[in-house]
Amino acid sequence: MLKSSGILCSMETKGPAAFKYKVEGSSNAGLVALLITSIIVSIIGAANFGPKCLLGLLLPLGIAIYLIREGMRKTLIIAPRYLIVGDGIIYYSSVAKAQLDRKRQVLTLFSEKGKRLTVEAEKFPTNARKDFKIKANKTAKFDKACEKILARLSGVTPDIIG
Repeated sequence: MLKSSGILCSMETKGPAAFKYKVEGSSNAGLVALLITSIIVSIIGAANFGPKCLLGLLLPLGIAIYLIREGMRKTLIIAPRYLIVGDGIIYYSSVAKAQLDRKRQVLTLFSEKGKRLTVEAEKFPTNARKDFKIKANKTAKFDKACEKILARLSGVTPDIIG
């Protein structure tokens, strides 16, 4: 954009950064039950009412498959004011202490209320096949995520990183 004085202005907005991340403890049991129910209803409907009914019942089946695929995608979201890991969320302003262990490749954030959120390098997925490439990819993703998290934390409270 060009201002009236001829100075070029860039309007860059930073959105949340998202990383694929394996989160433990979340369950897709409800979505799986919905998928199984849709399949059974579709089969019974097709057997009793003919193939035209099958087309009408494929819509819930498609929705169930879409929901299951979306539910299985786990991410680590680094937003300007908060961090989301699976079902856990922590606001940077409520972080009392951040502890980074480079040797074990673990970043732990402790909130003022005692809540703990951990980011581990081992939980970043990779498509590499060889062990040294897997380790290098996970380390690179972890370092990039930690750099972003610690930069956002130091912008809010610079003295908590330890």
